[in-house]
Amino acid sequence: MGSLKALTLAGGVAIAAATAAHAADLPAPPPMPAPVLTPILETSGWYLRGDVGIGSNKNPKLRTTPDPLAGQSTGYCGAPYNGGYQDCYSDLAATYGFHNPTLSHSTFVDLGIGYQLNQWLRADATVSWRGGAHLQAVDQLNVNGTYTQMFPSGANSGGTPYNQSLRNFYRGNVSSIVGMVNGYIDLGTFWGVTPYIGAGVGVAQNRITGLTDQGYSYTNGSGWPTGGYFSDGKKTSFAWALMAGLSYSVTSNLKLEVGYRYMNLGKMVSGASHCFNGSGANGGFDSCKWKVSSSKLESHDVRIGMRWMLSQPDAPAPAAYFPAPLRSKF
Repeated sequence: MGSLKALTLAGGVAIAAATAAHAADLPAPPPMPAPVLTPILETSGWYLRGDVGIGSNKNPKLRTTPDPLAGQSTGYCGAPYNGGYQDCYSDLAATYGFHNPTLSHSTFVDLGIGYQLNQWLRADATVSWRGGAHLQAVDQLNVNGTYTQMFPSGANSGGTPYNQSLRNFYRGNVSSIVGMVNGYIDLGTFWGVTPYIGAGVGVAQNRITGLTDQGYSYTNGSGWPTGGYFSDGKKTSFAWALMAGLSYSVTSNLKLEVGYRYMNLGKMVSGASHCFNGSGANGGFDSCKWKVSSSKLESHDVRIGMRWMLSQPDAPAPAAYFPAPLRSKF
């Protein structure tokens, strides 16, 4: 019995020694490498952009051309009537101006293409359509002086006060097509949000359409309706803009933007006027050659849009690399 136990113990020791020797012959496993992370880089490239928004138009400063006060005299006499007497006016003084012209909000759509130079600078070219703005204004011409009838004999009727007032109410629509080249400075990214500032220059074609004029003329207490309509007019002007806002990276390709923009669109002018003639000739209107214009068209815009990067693919999620486990067959 003792010899059997000794034999068993000796066999176990031999097997253990053989196993240890075989394991010593195997190569040591390589060290575990550190995880490799895929970086996300901000690269340059082309992008498309689109924006929509609303513009709060500043009330325009309107004027009519030719100036109603140009060439005004302090007195004159009309042509003699059949009876030989003349209507004469003296001590004339005239005033003219617009009262509280207003221009309602515009809506706009911007489309463009641009290039991201680096993580700080980018530039784009855009084309915009702006419309939906309604123009309203009232103007008034006042003439005061003295009226006298002069007779061929040299006698006169004696001077009486003369007062004339012409008031017109205007309504029309204003729209613009704008082409701009813009530059932006991105001020750094904080928690995924990038503030920016920018400026742009370009041209704007401003249009006044559907402009009508309804008025009334008073002379010494007697009155009659006046007015007419204006042909559509357009004016191409230099335009410029200042911008500021925030962009947010939804993905490495898609950026959402919300921003403010000041737009100076330059001048606008109507077509020529067609005035009521009262006689019914020429369809009831005569070409009276008046135009309504503004020297400056300004807007404070709020816009929201997106930029889609064309040359930068979506970055994959960071991934860690681990080697396959070592296997061995005995």
